[in-house]
Amino acid sequence: MAQDRTFARPLPASDRVDIIPVSAGQEASTIASSATRVQVSIAPGPLEPALTALSGQTQLRLAYRTTITENLATQGAEGLFAPLEALAKVLEGTGLTYQAAGPSTITLVNPRFVQLPGPAPTPDVALDTITVEGNASAIAAVGGDPGAVGFVATRTSAGTKTSTPLIEVPQSISVITRAQLDTQNVQSVTEALRYVPGVSVESYGYDPKGFDWLFIRGFNAQATSDFRDGLRQLNTSYSFFRTEPYALERIEVLRGPSSTLYGQSDAGGIINRVSKRPLLTPINEVQFQLGNFGRVEGMFDLTGPVNPERTLSARLIGVARSSDTQYRYGNGAEIPDDRLYLAPSFTWAPDAATSLTVLADVLRDRSGGTVTFFTPNARPTKLLIGDPSFNRFAQDQATIGYQFEHHFDDVWSVRQNLRYGHVELGLNNLLLGGLTSTGLSRIARRFDERLDALAVDNQVEARFATGFLRHDLLLGLDYTRSDGDVRRFTGAAPSLDPFAPVYGRFVPTPTTPLLNYREVMNQLGVYAQDQIKVGDSWILTLGGRYDDVTLDTQNRLTATDTKLDTGAFSGRAGLTYLTGFGLAPYVSFAQSFVPNTGVSAPAAGARPFDPSRGEQWEVGVKYIPQGWNALFTAALFDITKTNVLTTDFANPGFQIATGAIRSRGIELEGRIGLTEGWDAVASFTYLDAEVTKDTRAIIGNRPAIVPNYSASAWLNYTVQTGWLRGLSLGGGVRYVGDSFGDAANTLRIKERTLLDAAVSYTTGNWLFSVNATNLADRQYITTCTSLFDCYPGVRRTVIGRVKYVF
Repeated sequence: MAQDRTFARPLPASDRVDIIPVSAGQEASTIASSATRVQVSIAPGPLEPALTALSGQTQLRLAYRTTITENLATQGAEGLFAPLEALAKVLEGTGLTYQAAGPSTITLVNPRFVQLPGPAPTPDVALDTITVEGNASAIAAVGGDPGAVGFVATRTSAGTKTSTPLIEVPQSISVITRAQLDTQNVQSVTEALRYVPGVSVESYGYDPKGFDWLFIRGFNAQATSDFRDGLRQLNTSYSFFRTEPYALERIEVLRGPSSTLYGQSDAGGIINRVSKRPLLTPINEVQFQLGNFGRVEGMFDLTGPVNPERTLSARLIGVARSSDTQYRYGNGAEIPDDRLYLAPSFTWAPDAATSLTVLADVLRDRSGGTVTFFTPNARPTKLLIGDPSFNRFAQDQATIGYQFEHHFDDVWSVRQNLRYGHVELGLNNLLLGGLTSTGLSRIARRFDERLDALAVDNQVEARFATGFLRHDLLLGLDYTRSDGDVRRFTGAAPSLDPFAPVYGRFVPTPTTPLLNYREVMNQLGVYAQDQIKVGDSWILTLGGRYDDVTLDTQNRLTATDTKLDTGAFSGRAGLTYLTGFGLAPYVSFAQSFVPNTGVSAPAAGARPFDPSRGEQWEVGVKYIPQGWNALFTAALFDITKTNVLTTDFANPGFQIATGAIRSRGIELEGRIGLTEGWDAVASFTYLDAEVTKDTRAIIGNRPAIVPNYSASAWLNYTVQTGWLRGLSLGGGVRYVGDSFGDAANTLRIKERTLLDAAVSYTTGNWLFSVNATNLADRQYITTCTSLFDCYPGVRRTVIGRVKYVF
């Protein structure tokens, strides 16, 4: 992931300056002697947001190079301090010091890099600095974390693959910060997305398999939106890479077509999961969680430098969980949800211009597989079709990769991100066959799958000026490869009496082959992007990309080999206007593409399908009020997706790529720190999605599982003074409008409103918290794909947590 190197006044290479650090008391005595002691409350964590909070609490102006705070963390500060005493406390262990740059301005410096090449500084040469002042500091915060202060982030690299303020990106983007993830104590990626506009989650209710079922702007995004650290997490059949949310620093949601930068992805957008990185300041924590449904979970997160020179830092994250779920068989047997997870990483940064971060993780999941209820005429019952003696889901996965970055000078830099992953999956499941005189007939299925995946992204970035135009030029070449092996078997299973169900009966291992194939996908993409600033107000963003995709499917049952070779160009153009008071209207056009697998009927030439294409027009506005820690966004969009696969009635049993879907809507989002101790996030979505072209009689219908309206809001307050200081109370409400479970729009799913709550208390290094989702324990149906196939929603979940930070 790109680190921020953008400065207000970039210096030419010949004008680099020396930084000569001074002691804390050498030039800052005027500030220190005149300062009164103030109450300071800075939590341990990444240094960037801590400096932002410190500036707001002490009114100090802080100026520093954008690179020196990367990968640093603070142990915090609590109590009454003079401003410089508080700053010294926050900087303890970071290796940074400071010097006075004016009556109330402090410059941070790193003594490790005092000998930079170039002439001595003169009064006419300005340091490359960012100035932080009061609550408005969120605008300027940069580094490994995207400038997050509480629930508000104002910088990300996801929208451009360069570190860019969110307000300058002509695309609707949401960033879920680590602070929000911790406050809501999210247990999955889909939980984290519940308060994001334009995103529908838990589309098939609670799934013990842990899949991230989600839609973005009306389009199914489960398989095509899955990115981690800017690289796609590839998948095939049931083999998906799982992401442990405790190992994430943030989650970035890009709404709308994003193929220009990321290649094959659907028209709705992508979800980028950003991993925690090693820090140079020791920040360690352990926590223990207990919850309903028998949940017991332990976690740890350890990070810090590993050598005296502080050129190496490491991090180790671990999770161990033993839990049941909200489902239980009639004989009392529980459905497990167990996980073991370990994620080591380290960073080597020999100087300020070079860094290499190696990231790895291993995961072991064990659960009860697919849960299927008997729902006659779409009426929910507690009767489970499966059997605890047979149903199971087991996944083992491992990944390893690295992120390399080097800055040659103030203009040129290069980056390479790479990840390799391996998945092994086993799934046993019992399906409903039908109604018989002896009860419910069942079908046994067995899945054995393997997936190997490789993704690499090479980037060259240049920042330069041509006359009055300032360019941020990005050139990229990426490659992905997936090699999946899928074997699926079917077999007989004993029937189930719905009135007197008997569980624990023997189910023979299914041995009749149903599927047996190997699928190899190779994708090569080349892309270019230029962010052009005209003066101080206009930003023109232009991008283009061409992808070539090959797909080779070897069907072992039929001894046939099907090859697909397709390609597509995806473009993007956006124009943003920056006002002088934090308002930024924009307009943009973007394209997407997703390869369609399979071929047409033999009578139609047995030709590979053209890829599905998406085009979007979007207009919007982003607003960061001056002096506020806040970000407000509004977007109107119009997306058309073509070449959607649909039924070929002229050739029964085959498909044809002639369908089309149009999705238009409005999205509103606000993220704000109201006053000291307050955090809030709110969103609203209106979505008008319809099928505009199809061979079936569904033209004009709403696509399945897509609500017209959704809204959410979360408010959190932490007491700052008095005997209740450290107490935090939070609550949220989520509304999801009605939808349809089928393409024919005959199965209407009712709207629902759900409540969430959180309470925590922090004292010293300890945190105690309780979180509850679906507080009223409302029972609801998320969707029904038929009258006998409905999916219940997530029941009330309560989790208590004890955390110790050291």
